[in-house]
Amino acid sequence: MDRLTTDIRGACQNIPNRCRVLTVHGSMDEMVPVEDAMEFAKNVPNHKLQIIEGADHEFTSHQDELSSAVLAFVKVDLRGNYMAMPSQSCKPSGHIHSRL
Repeated sequence: MDRLTTDIRGACQNIPNRCRVLTVHGSMDEMVPVEDAMEFAKNVPNHKLQIIEGADHEFTSHQDELSSAVLAFVKVDLRGNYMAMPSQSCKPSGHIHSRL
């Protein structure tokens, strides 16, 4: 219900442009449609979307692919391609409001 009542565009606007965001989504996710991940990606400026073919919501039988995607994303940060204090650089600029 939270997902259905959240203003996704509003939430995306609260993510600072300098904050890198990774979304890993399974193509066979029956809980959250892959189109939702694609819409999220369109609304977040510094975003990487990785869709894992055949993966369900819990990435059953696709844990290695999930881990590899996350590690590759984090390794870029470890090479110094981000601000020194990512927790500060990614602080939301406001609150995320539900439609309820």
